[in-house]
Amino acid sequence: MQDSQFQKTTLPNGLRILTERHPYVHSATVGVWIVAGSIYEQDHERGLAHLLEHLVFKGTQRRSMHQIAATMDSIGGQMNAFTDREYVCYHAKVLSEHTPLALDLLCDLMIGPRLDADDLELEKGVVLEEIKSLEDTPEELVEDLFTETIWPRSRWGRSILGTPKSVAGCSADNVRDFMQRHYTPSNILVTAVGDVQHDDIVRRVTKLLRDLPGDGAAPRRIPRQPIVQAHRAQLSRDSEQVHLCCGTRAYAYTDPKRFAAWTLDTIMTGGSSSRLFQEIREKRGLCYNIGPLSVSYRAAGFWAVATSVAPETAERVLDLIGRELRRVKAKGVTSAELKRAHQMARANILLAEESSSYQMSRIARHELYYGRQKPTAEVLQEVLSVTADDVHQVANEMFDASLMNLAAIGPFEDGAAPLRLDVG
Repeated sequence: MQDSQFQKTTLPNGLRILTERHPYVHSATVGVWIVAGSIYEQDHERGLAHLLEHLVFKGTQRRSMHQIAATMDSIGGQMNAFTDREYVCYHAKVLSEHTPLALDLLCDLMIGPRLDADDLELEKGVVLEEIKSLEDTPEELVEDLFTETIWPRSRWGRSILGTPKSVAGCSADNVRDFMQRHYTPSNILVTAVGDVQHDDIVRRVTKLLRDLPGDGAAPRRIPRQPIVQAHRAQLSRDSEQVHLCCGTRAYAYTDPKRFAAWTLDTIMTGGSSSRLFQEIREKRGLCYNIGPLSVSYRAAGFWAVATSVAPETAERVLDLIGRELRRVKAKGVTSAELKRAHQMARANILLAEESSSYQMSRIARHELYYGRQKPTAEVLQEVLSVTADDVHQVANEMFDASLMNLAAIGPFEDGAAPLRLDVG
């Protein structure tokens, strides 16, 4: 990536427009990012950010639900959205010649959604089915259970989907109020990557979003970093396997130690040569897969590993995980493991740069987290400069018994002793 390809414009109302030009491709990936994720929901609004993301696609003042879908299909493009804890993103990928239409569609969702009460009732049903589907998918449910366990009584730990009660009780007025408070210029980034012209994107977005309501509310604070203590949560389900997720406090996105934790994550759970994959699957055949579930946000992060095992081997698997975590605390990592982790990170970063969706996401996240664009060379330097001592230090900081959390879902009998993980 050449730095000269990136350009940024901040409009007088605070809305930011970011582009990265790649003139030798035939496509453009456009995104509208709103700092309006689930951590900004009040108690009675749980799940509302995600529900709103669904609802805007039901139609706008200018287009019906069918017209939105048909318009994108007519140009062979792809449009979708997702909700995270910190933000919501609406995005589209099209041939570069159709960039104006993609911008028009995405901005229309911001400016003119109908937010009709009948549409809301239909979409509430869809989300309630999504919640039920999660309940029937223990390998996914255990991830939500773990997040709630490690970050209890915190907005960071809540399920993005909300609860059946909170979703069912949401009204059209609730949705409009949430959108009015959060879908404001200073909370919005428009990103475009590919064969795009920055000045043209700025001109079009300025016109398309000219009627966006201004910021009337006081600046919001990011919810504070959640306090992490050791907890265990165990749910009984009629399942063939026990689904496990265990982990500990890690580092926020902007913390320099995040790169050492990332390296440790690769050594312990990244790929088929990682320690836990080798010890638990390859040497003993105790699971089909075991892999990472680590995250970093602006205020917090966690390191975690997840797997699914036979009920009779769950205790043994946790013993093996605990043994490997104790071993890395005591002895650190080898030079060969560090070299492999560096090479995997370098390949992952450089290969991801060939995806316009990743590029669009990268420039948005760098703006949101750093307030500037980190060149790929700088990120690579931060990763490749991690030493074995750095990894050893974060292992001893993270793998502390007072911070270790465990979530488990499976066919547990009443009164069964809770599973435990010993990290020393």
